[in-house]
Amino acid sequence: MLRVATWNVNSIRVRRELVIGWLKGMGIDCAGFQEVKVEPSLYPHSPFKEAGYTCSVHSQKAYNGVSICSKAEPLEVLKGWPDGEDDEKRLITAKFSGFSVVNVYVPRGGEKGTERHAYKIYFLTKLKLFLEENFSPDEPLIVMGDFNVALTELDVYDPEIWKGRIGFMEDEREALSEFLTFGLYDLFRELHPDECRYTWWDIETGAFSRNQGLRIDYIFVTKPLLDKALECEVDVEVRRKKGKILPSDHAPVYATFRI
Repeated sequence: MLRVATWNVNSIRVRRELVIGWLKGMGIDCAGFQEVKVEPSLYPHSPFKEAGYTCSVHSQKAYNGVSICSKAEPLEVLKGWPDGEDDEKRLITAKFSGFSVVNVYVPRGGEKGTERHAYKIYFLTKLKLFLEENFSPDEPLIVMGDFNVALTELDVYDPEIWKGRIGFMEDEREALSEFLTFGLYDLFRELHPDECRYTWWDIETGAFSRNQGLRIDYIFVTKPLLDKALECEVDVEVRRKKGKILPSDHAPVYATFRI
C-alpha cells in the first residue's frame, strides 16, 4: 500500500506539531506541503526525522515554499524548473522507487489584465511542458498541490457568485484542463464524480462554518496509478480542530494506492 497526501499548511513551523501528528496518525508515506514559508535552514527537519520522515525543501522566508516529506529516501530531487528560471519557490519533484511526485504551489494570480494573472496562466502552461519533457503518461506519476483553480462548478460552493473571480475565471479553468491533457486524472473526481467537497475556506469571512469553500487542492495521477487507486479523500476533521494552534485555511487531501 502507498498513502500520499497534499496540504497547504500555511507555515510549517507554526503548524509543525499538528502536521506531524496528522502524518503519523494517518500513516502517510509521502506528503507534499505548500506555503511552508521558511528558509531551508530553519525547516524543522529534526522533528520530521524523529517521526520517520525525510524532507526535501525548496523554500524561502515568509512566502511560498514547497517540500516533500517521505518515509522512503528519494532517489532524486529536483528543486524548481530545470532551466533555472525563477519559480518563486513553487515547484519540487522527487523520484522514488516505482513512482515520482511533483509537488506544486500554483500562483494565486490576479485580476484579468494584470501581470500576476498572466503569470498564473504561464506557470500552468510551463508546468505541462515540464511534464512532457521529463515524464511519460505511461509511468506512475503523482502531481499534487494547491493549484488555486476550482476546475468545475462542482468545486465551488456558488458558481454564480464566483464567476469571473480569481480562482474560477474561465481562462484559468481552461489552462488547468489543458494541463491535464498531458495524461493526468483528477483522482478525487474520478472516485467521487458527483460530490461537492471543498479543500479551502476563507478564514476572514468564517466560510468554513458555512461550508462555503472551493476545491483547489488536488492529487492528479497518470493511468497506471489511477488503476491502482483505492481512495481519495479530503480530511475536513483536521481543518475543524480547535486548540492553541489554529488550522490552515486548507484541508489536506490524501489518497491510497495498491502498490
